[in-house]
Amino acid sequence: MSLINQALRKAQNQRTPTHATTGGEQASAPRPHYPTNSNQPGLLIGLVAGIALLIGLVAGLTIVVLRKDPAPVAQQAVTLPAPAKQIAPAKPAIQPLAAPTPAPTQPLEQDSPSVLNDLRLARVAAEAKAAADATSAKQVEAAKQLAATKAAAKPSQDIIQWLGKSKISGVRLSTSGNKVILNNKAYSVGETVNLGLGLKVLIIQEKRILFIDPNGKKYLKQL
Repeated sequence: MSLINQALRKAQNQRTPTHATTGGEQASAPRPHYPTNSNQPGLLIGLVAGIALLIGLVAGLTIVVLRKDPAPVAQQAVTLPAPAKQIAPAKPAIQPLAAPTPAPTQPLEQDSPSVLNDLRLARVAAEAKAAADATSAKQVEAAKQLAATKAAAKPSQDIIQWLGKSKISGVRLSTSGNKVILNNKAYSVGETVNLGLGLKVLIIQEKRILFIDPNGKKYLKQL
């Protein structure tokens, strides 16, 4: 910058007279010859060229200085200790669980007493169940046959004749139980009036008595 200021001052001194003259000297001294306007453009061009040259020199010096300065910084950066690497924690190894080994099974002896006893009990239970099923089937069949026999049976003539000869003396109705006096004997509902014929009292009413025989046939006797 000092060089630029000196160049500017030099150009200014060339354009102005160096010494001021008095009035007498001005009259006697010849007038200074100023350069014409034709020389001014060349002077300006030279001045601009000099300024540009100075600016280039300053810029070159600055670049050289900047290139020399970073070297210690780079050297210092190289000497910095490298950061320690972080060691990742080791993952625990996962071991697959071993499949449990099945306990060896011992073959069952066919002739052992426990096996024979179990077989015998199973056979007995199966036979008992088969017998019970057969008995149930027979009972059901017998009940069906009895029902069919009773349905097909006709009223007994012996019972009809016996009731025709029997005499009802009276009837007593009460909350404790109705009774009928037949052949001078008192009978309640459900009692047998003739063991040989199997005849029983079914219903006792005020004016009539209903009887039933073993085949389910019903007989009515009125008072």
